[in-house]
Amino acid sequence: MLSNLFNNVNIYNKLFTIPDTKILKLSIDKENLSLEESEKKVFSIFEKSSKKVIIKAFSFQPNLNGYGVIIKERKEDLKKGIEKIKLKSEIKFVVDGKDKYIQEELKTYGDVIRVSSVTDLYKNKLISKAYGESKNDVAIYDLMEIVTLGQALNKKEVEILTTIHGNAVDGGKVISIKNGTTYREIFENLKGNYSLLKKVIDGGSINGTPIYDLDSPIKENSNGILFLTEKDSPSEEAYSCIRCGKCLRACPEGLNPIKLVELYKMKEKDEFIKFGGEKCIECGLCSFVCPSKIEIAQSIKTAKTFK
Repeated sequence: MLSNLFNNVNIYNKLFTIPDTKILKLSIDKENLSLEESEKKVFSIFEKSSKKVIIKAFSFQPNLNGYGVIIKERKEDLKKGIEKIKLKSEIKFVVDGKDKYIQEELKTYGDVIRVSSVTDLYKNKLISKAYGESKNDVAIYDLMEIVTLGQALNKKEVEILTTIHGNAVDGGKVISIKNGTTYREIFENLKGNYSLLKKVIDGGSINGTPIYDLDSPIKENSNGILFLTEKDSPSEEAYSCIRCGKCLRACPEGLNPIKLVELYKMKEKDEFIKFGGEKCIECGLCSFVCPSKIEIAQSIKTAKTFK
């Protein structure tokens, strides 16, 4: 969890830039699924046909920022996937209002709705921005899912496209890998430095999952990996809660995050549920804003698995 990384704006700006505007295909031999198996797997995501579709081309997580590169480099596959969806559904694209490049690129395919990045946390808000108050029969897909659909329709090998950041590797790029590729293989193929590596995070920089076994395969839906040094993510000691209320104000679900942590520590499962613990969407914002550096989000995530 990188709960406090972004207090240093200079680190943030430098760490999450993408100077390489081409997708790097890593030559790692893996026995991939057959085309038929890949098609079946991809098509299963789109089995339910909705009258209205939102294609999301942004994330509130600052490291999941490879959309522009993927749009530029995989236009043929994106176009094919969009054409397929349009046969049965109305399509609208939702993008970060600050990203002018993506707005312009997607205008050729349909209506583009501009939102603030934090809208990513609110499904109903996302839908209302695109389709007004009509919340029924609306499906939301990530743009990367549309690209994989296009690849399956084009009878191509379906790629895992993931954005790499962190100073322990040659990062700042989007890579293409095969299913079954491990974190170690990615690390070593990107000139990883073991002496500098402090932590590996799969997913978003605010609520991603720490990876402890580099030999485990990455997830098929992994759209970002961080290989961090001590400088990227300085160690900080946690302190007792100062009752500032910042986590309450940050929570998109209106929960009391620190109260949920306390209930978890007291093993009060019924009270944890009563206070809405299972409604937590694991966005990580409570940890992000905590001045005491408490890992609130991780504790709640663990509490939700308790039986």
